[in-house]
Amino acid sequence: MSRFIKAYSYNDTRVVPETKLFTAVLSQAVHDIFSTHVEMIDKHQAMDFLTRDSAHLRMICELAGRNPTYVREKIRKKLLET
Repeated sequence: MSRFIKAYSYNDTRVVPETKLFTAVLSQAVHDIFSTHVEMIDKHQAMDFLTRDSAHLRMICELAGRNPTYVREKIRKKLLET
């Protein structure tokens, strides 16, 4: 499901372990939303996290090298398709 999360275009193309970690955090939230075996409370928390413009999402996206606006819009679009 991480294909829904698009990277910024940075000049520095090195991927540090922290970037991988925060990318994994975003990927796990996407997984939680779209998986059938995840409890509803966890799904709702993941949806809130990925679809609201919060400081936490912006920070995680920045640390993962991702664009938070793109992430939110892509998740919202995918949710409307399901």
